Amino acid sequence: MNKSSEKFAKDRPYAKPEAAAARLFEIAKAIGADRRGMIPIGVWNATFLNRDKANVAEYTLGRDHLIAGGFIEMDGSGGYIVWGPNCAPADRTEMSAELQFPAASLGLR
Repeated sequence: MNKSSEKFAKDRPYAKPEAAAARLFEIAKAIGADRRGMIPIGVWNATFLNRDKANVAEYTLGRDHLIAGGFIEMDGSGGYIVWGPNCAPADRTEMSAELQFPAASLGLR
């Protein structure tokens, strides 16, 4: 095989479930839970898929790894995640005021 016919695939940083789970957990901690203890899944997965340029398979592997480990749980509605029983209290962050109340950050009440 000559060099011109070889194809090189770019390494995917989140191809391993542990790496994807670690990044998704970082994102969840950065977002934090609202006063009901819920983290909106739309913000969570959009950050991973759009900003981090991960794909759906990587997202699914990471999410399932976190669920299996007890770090997060899916809310019954499917629109939120909540901290799981194995999530350390130090990792259970709360959502900032700007994320909870975006209208307040615009000067609206």
